[in-house]
Amino acid sequence: MGQSQSTSLSLLVANFRDVKTRGQNLSLDIRRGKLITLCRSEWPTFGVGWPTKGTFCLLIIAKVKSKIFLPGREGHPDQIPYILVWWSLVENPPPWLAPFLSLGTCKVLAMQPAGPPKSRTPAAPLYPILPDSQDLLSLDPPPYHPPPLAPQALPTAAAPPVAPLVAPLREPGEWEASAALEPGGREREPNPRLSDSTVALPLQEIGPPNETGNPRLQYWPFSTSDLYNWKTQNARFSDNPKDLIALLDSVMFTHQPTWDDCQQLLRILFTTEERERIQLEARKLVPGDDGRPTSNPDLINAAFPLTRPPQDEWDYNTAEGRGRLLIYRQTLMAGLQAAARKPTNLAKVYSVLQGKAERPAAYLERLMEAFRQFTPMDPEVPENQAAVIMSFVNQAAPDIKKKKKTKQNSKG
Repeated sequence: MGQSQSTSLSLLVANFRDVKTRGQNLSLDIRRGKLITLCRSEWPTFGVGWPTKGTFCLLIIAKVKSKIFLPGREGHPDQIPYILVWWSLVENPPPWLAPFLSLGTCKVLAMQPAGPPKSRTPAAPLYPILPDSQDLLSLDPPPYHPPPLAPQALPTAAAPPVAPLVAPLREPGEWEASAALEPGGREREPNPRLSDSTVALPLQEIGPPNETGNPRLQYWPFSTSDLYNWKTQNARFSDNPKDLIALLDSVMFTHQPTWDDCQQLLRILFTTEERERIQLEARKLVPGDDGRPTSNPDLINAAFPLTRPPQDEWDYNTAEGRGRLLIYRQTLMAGLQAAARKPTNLAKVYSVLQGKAERPAAYLERLMEAFRQFTPMDPEVPENQAAVIMSFVNQAAPDIKKKKKTKQNSKG
């Protein structure tokens, strides 16, 4: 008997452990159930050609990404980690995915190994650049290094090509955290740009790699328009933590913020009470030498300082500095997740009822999110699924409950 043909979604689900690890390496948290729901039910409704079985076509992925990053209520910030991980897997495929990528055409899944890589066209910028309408520049931290040097002119056609001093800005999806954070990483070729409208990322690659093979990075502060957009287009953390967590998940990946940048984000996006709670939870989760949370105050202060650390130890142009910044960002996101958990309140879970026209998959996702937010339970762990199933059945729409009861009576 012949084997059933794989699809893009089924391939990712079958290798979800690696997919989740890719997300964690990018400081992004994704879940199998929501990934399936988004691919099958949500993204096909965007009207950009996304098939229910998924796709590895960068053009379609870029269109979905642009829909997700729309400002205000039109956007979908909770979906940002999923589309960024999907994009990252296609841009930098793991060994189990590379043979199935077809770079020449947009297919749901190509079952033949792909040929040599071809140039790809990046998507439009993730965030719109708006005119400055609020003075937030006073909050910008000073750069770690002197202002950047003026870019050198490119050589003429007759001269051999050399790298420009200041590299062109990349699409956020084209930044690979591993290239900037792991010793010996190589700089990837920048893709051609569609437009001059780009987002100024705080850390940009300049010139050739240093003696260790790592790219040299130049600091640029957050733009005022980005800070203004993020502050005004997201709900307060205490009211709806999911949106800000999704936003910062993507910012940590696309912008690779420094310690000063993270303090700026905490000051602008959170209240004083929220900020203190996030920092308190994060310091409880600082990893020790064995990778588990430590109670050693010296290790906690070194990995997650509350005051500005020494610049030479946190220099993003050194392997040690990049390592410290990576651990700090990951710990900060863990603290953000912990601070978002509210005291156990089963009444909130029981109040999640299925709408008459709501799809079961969407209803289940809302119910699981309530378990995560209002209980210490992980709804995806097998030992907790019985409680989730019970709530799913008891809180389903009345007509569905009636059908289930009728079936049970007929069997009896």
